[in-house]
Amino acid sequence: MVTIAAHVQTDQVMLTVNDDGSGMAPAVLARIFDLFYTTKLGKGGSGLALSILHRLFSSVLGGSITAASMVGQGTTFTLTLPTRAPFRM
Repeated sequence: MVTIAAHVQTDQVMLTVNDDGSGMAPAVLARIFDLFYTTKLGKGGSGLALSILHRLFSSVLGGSITAASMVGQGTTFTLTLPTRAPFRM
């Protein structure tokens, strides 16, 4: 089951995406935002999705994304975005 929650604060929005899946081992969790890191090497995984998402949130949108997980207890992603994306040229 996936649960999505949103909280608006004065100058930012916090989205929390939580699942009750199998979770991730600490070694996997530590690398999930690394470019080309995948647990599905040779099975169609490229290791790009979370790396691109992390870069988009931190660089382009001026926010952040973090993950917390425990094996057998699911995973939680917390996405924090400013209510106004920074102006960049």
